[in-house]
Amino acid sequence: MKFRQINLRGLLLLTLITGFIFSSISNSSAQSKADTILIDFGDSSKVTVYVQNQKDAEAIRDIDWNLIMEKTANYLEEAHQNNDNETENESEANDESEIKEENSSEENIKTSTIVFGLRGIRIEHDDDGDGEIDERKPKNNFWRRTRHQIPIDFGLNNYFQDGNFGETPTGQPYELRSWGSRYFAFGTMFKTQVGGKKSPLLLQYGLEASWNNFMFTGDNYALETRSGVEFPEYETSLDKSKLTAAYINLPLMVHLDFAENNRKGLKLAFGGYAGYRVGSYTKIVYHDGGDRQKDKEHSNFRLNDWRYGVRAELGIGEDKFDSGLRLFFNYDVNTLFTENSNLPKLNAFSFGIRL
Repeated sequence: MKFRQINLRGLLLLTLITGFIFSSISNSSAQSKADTILIDFGDSSKVTVYVQNQKDAEAIRDIDWNLIMEKTANYLEEAHQNNDNETENESEANDESEIKEENSSEENIKTSTIVFGLRGIRIEHDDDGDGEIDERKPKNNFWRRTRHQIPIDFGLNNYFQDGNFGETPTGQPYELRSWGSRYFAFGTMFKTQVGGKKSPLLLQYGLEASWNNFMFTGDNYALETRSGVEFPEYETSLDKSKLTAAYINLPLMVHLDFAENNRKGLKLAFGGYAGYRVGSYTKIVYHDGGDRQKDKEHSNFRLNDWRYGVRAELGIGEDKFDSGLRLFFNYDVNTLFTENSNLPKLNAFSFGIRL
C-alpha cells in the first residue's frame, strides 16, 4: 500500500514538472513568434521585422509602413541596377525600424539592412557574414545619373536676311536651293539627370562637329575678291554650286523629359551653342565636252570664324537618357559672313531630325 502511494505521489510530481516544462516551452515559442515576423515574397526573398519589447510593439503602430515599403522598393531597385548602394542620410539609433534583405550561400550570409529613423534613412552592409557592419565608399552620384550618347542630326539649312525671320533671300545671286542645302552633325554628348530618380530635368553637354552646305540656285558660285564676296555666273551651266562651312561646337542644352518606366513621354529641350569654323570651301560641278568636272576651292570666304546661337528640340521617346526621335531647330545669332564681305546680314538657321 505504501509502495503504491509513493508511486502515485511520484507520478503526480513528474506530471506537474512535465506540464511546467511544456508550458514554459509553449510560452517561449509563443513569445518568439510574437516578437519575430517573417514576410515571404518572390521565390527566395523575405522581410524580417524584429520587435524587442512591448514598448516597441506599441510604437510600431505609429510607423507609416506604406512609406517604408515604397522607399525600400526604390532603394532595392537602385541597388540591383547599379550593383552598389550608398549612404543617403545619417539617422539616430533610437526609434528605428529595420528591414533586411538576406542572400544565403554555403559559406556565409550576406546581409543588407535598410534602417528607417526619425532623421532619415541609412543602409548597413554585412558583406562577409561576420555579423559586423562593413563600410562602403559611396559611389559618385553624379556619374550614376550620367549617360554617354552619340546623337546624329540630319536636316536642311538656309539663312534669314537682315533679321527678317521667315523671309529668305529670293532673286539674289546668293539665293539657296531649299532641298539642296543640307545640314549634318554628330557628336559625343553626356546627359546628366538633375534631382531625384523621377526628375524630368536633365542637362546635355559635349562636343559636336557640324557641316552647313549652302547650295546656290542658278549658275552662281561664291568667289572671294579684294572687296568682299561676290556670286558671279559661271561661264557654263552648273549642275551644282555650293559653299560648305565646317564647325566644332560646344552645345549646352536643358532637357525636360517626361518618359518614365518604358512609357512614351514628351521630350522638350532648349539651350545654346558656340562653335569655331575649322574649314570652308566651294564646290562646283559641270560638264565639259561630255565629261563631268568638279572644282573645289578652299578659303575662308569672309566667313565668321566664330558662331553662336540658340537651339530647340521637340520629340517623344520611352527613356529619359535616349534621344528618341526629335525635331530640332538651330539659329545663329551672329551673321554668317563678316562685315567686310559687302553682303547683307545673313543669319544661318537649320532644322531637321535628331537620331
